[in-house]
Amino acid sequence: MFKRTGYVIEHPGKAASRLRHARAGFTLVELLVALVLLDIGLLALIAVAASITRSAHVSGIEASALSIASARLERAASLACGGGNSGVARANPATTEWFADMPAPNETRVISDSVAVVTSRGIRTIVLRTGARC
Repeated sequence: MFKRTGYVIEHPGKAASRLRHARAGFTLVELLVALVLLDIGLLALIAVAASITRSAHVSGIEASALSIASARLERAASLACGGGNSGVARANPATTEWFADMPAPNETRVISDSVAVVTSRGIRTIVLRTGARC
């Protein structure tokens, strides 16, 4: 009166309850596969977050360099013409600035400023040039 189905030997009267009990839940292999897929997804999210943080830091450094160059141009443009003026300045060990104020034709001058900053992606250089009347 016993019937063999798969790996479970069942009594004819308890067949339905045994089948439900034998198939309930997930197998260990299914759980391990799900955990591996979840880990891969979490690692990808961590990598994206690190990349975004690094990009935001580099953007902040570049914005600071642009601000330094823009301030120098504004100061130089507000001064009177005085021939040629140039120089180098270091705001900190990671930032170097080159500036020049050169006479140009028709009572004008060309003011330029270059700022080089060290970032995690290498050295970035920002160059600004403008013309001003004397």
